[in-house]
Amino acid sequence: MSLALVVRCDVSGPYGVCADYLPTGTTDEAEAYATAERAGWGIDPDRCPSHAYRPLPTPPVRRLHPPTTKETPTP
Repeated sequence: MSLALVVRCDVSGPYGVCADYLPTGTTDEAEAYATAERAGWGIDPDRCPSHAYRPLPTPPVRRLHPPTTKETPTP
């Protein structure tokens, strides 16, 4: 069995605490926080991306079809 750190969201509200968590896969605390920051988490206090008000990292947009250059004839 291996040991790994999990970063949990520290935000509590009227109905309980936030259930978001991020398994980091590392035992080093600094590396775990670096992994969380790359995933959009706020650190100190620990906040998930939705509570840290940070946008999630998004990959660049990739076109599925090439743009058409031909003009369509008008009837």
